[in-house]
Amino acid sequence: MTVSRNKLDKKDINKMSMLSILEQSCFSFERMQAPGFCLGLLPGLKKIYGDQKEEISDAMKNNMDFINTEPHMATFLQGLILSLEENGQDRALIKSIKTGLFGPLAGLGDAIFWFTLLPISAAICCSLASGGSVLGPILYIAIWFLGAISRLWFGRMGYNMGVGAVDLISSNASAITKAAGILGMMVVGGLIPSYVSLHFAETLVAPGGVSIQAIFDSIMPNILPLGFVFTLYWLFKKKHVNTLMLIILIILVSIVLSFFRIM
Repeated sequence: MTVSRNKLDKKDINKMSMLSILEQSCFSFERMQAPGFCLGLLPGLKKIYGDQKEEISDAMKNNMDFINTEPHMATFLQGLILSLEENGQDRALIKSIKTGLFGPLAGLGDAIFWFTLLPISAAICCSLASGGSVLGPILYIAIWFLGAISRLWFGRMGYNMGVGAVDLISSNASAITKAAGILGMMVVGGLIPSYVSLHFAETLVAPGGVSIQAIFDSIMPNILPLGFVFTLYWLFKKKHVNTLMLIILIILVSIVLSFFRIM
């Protein structure tokens, strides 16, 4: 039988959410994000249990085991845990829920924030900035700010959903992650011509005086940047060439092609 304490209010959940920004400021190779994760829970636990120091201590110990998830999703998980603690759920169950969810939540948060929202917004804002618009950096700072304060929403959502979050996440995480990944790939792919400049030198002509670049443009505009990106993808994904080697290879090939005035 669970016991509802109903001591937390919106202000308490907001405080937890803002403290979650510090989650990654204290890392441990043994426990990863656990110290910062537990810090965000502490004010809420103190309000739930009051002077019951043993209960606070046990609740903290229950959240000091290994956890490594996406920061925004950690805020969601913190709200969920406070909801369970407030309603007197068994701590073994709370630990099992946290352990079972932080992996799927990490994949979900990475797909939404780090693989979709931020790369796409960075690409758009860089495009504005390269065109001389001051709106580029201002817009990017605004997006980062909104991403930070979105923790307020995630914290409240986790707290309000309680145990119901488990089934919802389990049934929809893979679909949401796949959809976000597809969207990110589509947008980044569409931005390739804006950020990858690759063309043959104007002096390079085929027999008959036709420009080599004009021949490629007649096949498909921007086919060279597209081919360049797919070549890098093939080297990285299929041949397992690491990022540093790709950067060095790009520099060397660029020097050679420039020296011979091919590109």
